[in-house]
Amino acid sequence: MKKFLALTLSLIILISCMHITALTVFADEVISITIDGVEQQYDVMPIIENSRTLVPMRGIFEALGATVSWDEASRTVSGVKGDTKVVLKIDDVNASVNDISFPLDVPATILNGRTLVPVRFISEAMGCNVNWEAATRTVIIDSKPKMAKLVSEVHRPVPTEFTTSSSMDDMMYFNPPSIEEQEKVYKEVRKLGDVVCSTEEFMSKLTPFDSKTDNYANYGSYEVVDVKDMEFTQALRITCTKVANPSANFIVRTGATTERVPGEGLPKDDVMLLAFRFRIISGGAPDGTGQIQFQIENPVGYRKAVFTLCTATPEWNIMYIPFTGIENATSMGIRAGFYEQVVEIGGVEIINFGPGFDTKKLPATSSEFPELKKGAAWREDAIRRIEEIRKGDFSVIVKDKDGNIIPDAEVEFDMFEHEFQFGTCVNAFVTTEDYAKHLSINYNASTTEHELKWGPYSDNPSRAQEEVKLTKEAGIKYLRAHSMIFDTNAKVNMPAVLREGKAKDYTREQVLDIFKKHIENVFINDMPDAFTDCDVANEIIRCRYLRSVFSKDGKEIPFGLYEKSPSPDCTFEDNTMFVDYYNIVREATKGKVDLWYNEAGDVYTDRYFEYLDTFEALGVDYDGLGIQSHYDGALKMPTEQIALYNKLSKYGKKLKVTEYSCSTADEAVQANFTRDTMIACFAQPEMNGFLMWGFWDGYNYEAYGPMYYADWTLKPSGKVYQDLVYNKWWTKDAKATMDKDGKATIRGFYGDYDVTITANGQTKTVMAAFHKGYDNILEITLD
Repeated sequence: MKKFLALTLSLIILISCMHITALTVFADEVISITIDGVEQQYDVMPIIENSRTLVPMRGIFEALGATVSWDEASRTVSGVKGDTKVVLKIDDVNASVNDISFPLDVPATILNGRTLVPVRFISEAMGCNVNWEAATRTVIIDSKPKMAKLVSEVHRPVPTEFTTSSSMDDMMYFNPPSIEEQEKVYKEVRKLGDVVCSTEEFMSKLTPFDSKTDNYANYGSYEVVDVKDMEFTQALRITCTKVANPSANFIVRTGATTERVPGEGLPKDDVMLLAFRFRIISGGAPDGTGQIQFQIENPVGYRKAVFTLCTATPEWNIMYIPFTGIENATSMGIRAGFYEQVVEIGGVEIINFGPGFDTKKLPATSSEFPELKKGAAWREDAIRRIEEIRKGDFSVIVKDKDGNIIPDAEVEFDMFEHEFQFGTCVNAFVTTEDYAKHLSINYNASTTEHELKWGPYSDNPSRAQEEVKLTKEAGIKYLRAHSMIFDTNAKVNMPAVLREGKAKDYTREQVLDIFKKHIENVFINDMPDAFTDCDVANEIIRCRYLRSVFSKDGKEIPFGLYEKSPSPDCTFEDNTMFVDYYNIVREATKGKVDLWYNEAGDVYTDRYFEYLDTFEALGVDYDGLGIQSHYDGALKMPTEQIALYNKLSKYGKKLKVTEYSCSTADEAVQANFTRDTMIACFAQPEMNGFLMWGFWDGYNYEAYGPMYYADWTLKPSGKVYQDLVYNKWWTKDAKATMDKDGKATIRGFYGDYDVTITANGQTKTVMAAFHKGYDNILEITLD
C-alpha cells in the first residue's frame, strides 16, 4: 500500500510540475502563505519566478514538520518527514522524492545568501494540498489530508451478538458465589484430591529468619499462637513493625511444600487448591483492614503459581485459591509488610487433584476491590475521555457525475475494523484451525511470542516466517515484531555465536555487525513490509548481558543506571548501544515501522524513568513505550495504571499495553479487572493498542488466559472483551441524510467503514478509513 501511495504522490507531483496552474502572481504584489490556516512569516519575502512561488527552504520545511539539512559541497538541500525524503540541488531543474526524479518548472535558487525553494513542489511532496486564492493573493497549504488511506479491505468475522446494549452505562459486572456456597463446594471436592500440605505441617516447618541471608527481622517477627473456637488449633501470627517496600523485604517462609512426596517436584499440569483463613488483630489501614500476600513459586526461576493479595478484617475470612501451570511451584511464603499490622493465618491446606481436573468445579474466593465496582468515579471520567478522544465526526458528500450535490441522499456507516489495535501474541498453534479462527474473530493486531527473537530466528527463521504468514492470512492488520534485543545470557534469546558468554570473544563493533545482518534478514530479505511495529529493546532493566560484556570497566552492570557521581547525566558508556540498535533497525525499516522500548513490571519503578531520561539524553530514536502489563499476582488498580500513563505522557511517545495477562482462577476478578484495565487504556490519548500475552487456556503464558477455556468456551473476561471492543466501542448501522450544506454526518469510533449511499434509485457501497487526525470528509460520485 505504501508503494501505491508513493506512485500516487509521484503522479500528483509530476502533473503539478508539467502544467502551469492558477498559482500565478505578479512579482510586485505581496504574497501570503498559510499552513492549516496560520499565516507564515519569513525573514525573506517569497518571490515569483516563472509563475512559481519560492520561499526560504528552512521556513517551509520546518513549518511542515520536516527535518531540513544543507550540504554545502554539493549545494543540495534535503527535507525528511516520516518516510518521505525530498532532495533539491541549487539551479537543477530536477528534484527527487524518495529517489524518484521529477522535473521542476523552476529550480531551487540562492538569493542574497538565502536558499529559496518552490513552495508547491515541497508542499505536495510532503503530502499537502496546495491552492491559490487569487482575491487575497494567498498560497493556501493544507497539511492534513481529508481522509486516511485504507490499507486493508479485510472484513474479519467479528462478534455480532451480545447480552447487553451498546451503551457504556450498560456494563458487564461479575459477582462471585457467596462464601457459604464456596464452603459447600469445598467440602464436596475435598475428598476428590489428596491433601499434600496440612496446617500442622505448614506451622511446624516455618523457617527462622537468618540475618546472614535476609533482613526480614528488620521489618517484624512471627510466632505460632493457640486459637480457640475454630476447626484448627494454631495460627501463624505475623507482626510487621516497619512497612516493607518492596514487599519482598518481609516474607515469612515455610519448609512445607506442595509436593506429594517432598523432593519429587510438582508437575506443571497438576490442578491444586490452596485454602486458608486469616484475620487482622491490630494496625493496618485507616479503615481497620490489613493485607497479606500468599505466594507459591518455583524456588529457582521464581515464577509464581499463587501471588494473591488478600484483604484481612477482624473476623476470620477464608480464601480458596485454585492454581496450576507452574512446574515445581513448591516454595511457599507469606508477605505481610504492607502496613504496620498484626495478622493471623490458620487452617492452611493444599489439595492436589492431579492433571486434567476441571478448575471450574473448585471454589475460588474473590478479593474486594472498590475501584472495580459499579459506580467507581475514575470509570465515569474515563468513559467521558473515550467519547472525546476515540470518536469523531464523519461526513459524506454525494455528487453526481457532473459534480452537482445530490440532495436527500441516504448514507449508512458500518464499521468493519478498529483504528485502535486490539491483539494478542501468536505462537505455533496458529497453524491449527481453531486457534486461527478465534484469532481472526477477536483481534486486528498480533505480536510474535518467541520465534522472532534474535536467537530463535537465527536458529530457524522458518518458524517465525510461517507464524507471520498465517497471522496475515487470519486477517490481522497490525503485526508487531518481538523482540530484536532481549539481552540475556540464556540459550534461547541470543544467537549461538553470542550466547552463554561467547560475546566476550567479539568486539562491540563485531556484535553490532552481527545484529545488523540479523535485522536486514528480518526486515529486508525475508519479510519486507510485514510489520507495523517492532520491539527493538525488551526488558532492559533486568536483562543486560551484552552491556555487561562491553561496559567501560568490564564489570557486571548493577540495577542502577547512573554512575555514583554528583552528575545525574553521567551514564554508563555501554548504554550508547541502544542508539546503535535503534538506528540499525530504523535504517532497515526505512521509517515505515514504529520502534518501541518494551518493559515489564519495572515500569512502576524509578529505574524505569531513569532509563527513559537516559534515552532522551542519548537521543535514542524510538517511537513508543510498550507496557507489558502482566498482572498475574498483585493487581495494579485502574487509578494506578492511569497515573503511570500520565507520568509517561511527558516523553511524547506513543503508548501501548503489549502483553496483558491476569492469570487467576477467580473469574469474577479476572473479568472485572480486564474490563477496567481495557477502559483505562482506551481512555488514554497516547495509547494506540491493547494486546494480550495469550488468550486460550489450551496453550498460554500463564495458567489462566483471559479469553477462552481449553475447550474454546468463552470465559467471563472474554465476554467482557468482546462486549467492549465489538459492541460498546463499535459503530454500526449509523444512518444520516444529506443536510442543506450537502453533507451527511455521524459521530463514530475511529476505524474502517463500509459506507452505503442510496439516492435516485441507486445504491453504492465504498470502503473508507475514518481515522483520527484527518478531516474525515468523504466525497462519493454516483454515476
